[in-house]
Amino acid sequence: MSTVIANAVLRPADDKVMLRKSGCIMQSQQYEYSSVYEHTVNATLIDMPGDLGNGNATITPYFGDSKILFTAMIHCGHQTTWRSNFFRTFYRINSGSWTQFYGGFGSNLYSGTNSMSQTIKCSYLLSPSYSAGNSIGFKIQHIGHANGGYLHLNQINLSNTTANNNVISAHSKIYLQEVAT
Repeated sequence: MSTVIANAVLRPADDKVMLRKSGCIMQSQQYEYSSVYEHTVNATLIDMPGDLGNGNATITPYFGDSKILFTAMIHCGHQTTWRSNFFRTFYRINSGSWTQFYGGFGSNLYSGTNSMSQTIKCSYLLSPSYSAGNSIGFKIQHIGHANGGYLHLNQINLSNTTANNNVISAHSKIYLQEVAT
């Protein structure tokens, strides 16, 4: 006797998901920013560059009761000093107002050389109130410490230089996943 196990059942006519298993990933979206970006004004709140901060990172859930798994991966470089960078996370339904969730994430590093400081990764499982078919957009904002808050996004050097290089082609990203409930 054979057993068939499925996480979802699709309607053949249009591949619409008809049945799903709780906890399964129904769909995934990925948005990335690959250029080196520097923001050198301390203690100033800004939207991150490109799809990380312009609201284009979206997911349109199949079901109105799914959860959304938000994951951000940010590559912060630094120059000879210390750096404190903080990131705030937001979502919105369709073109509504931005809502901050969970307070965000951050990094702190001190070093005597110019290099890549760290890759920061965070994930949040969200249960926003929305209807199936709504577009849920996400963005990240950055603010640095008043005395060491420069952002050197994707600035990665393998030698002691302040050059705006991304020698390993690191991309900062937002991953969005619909999780069945």
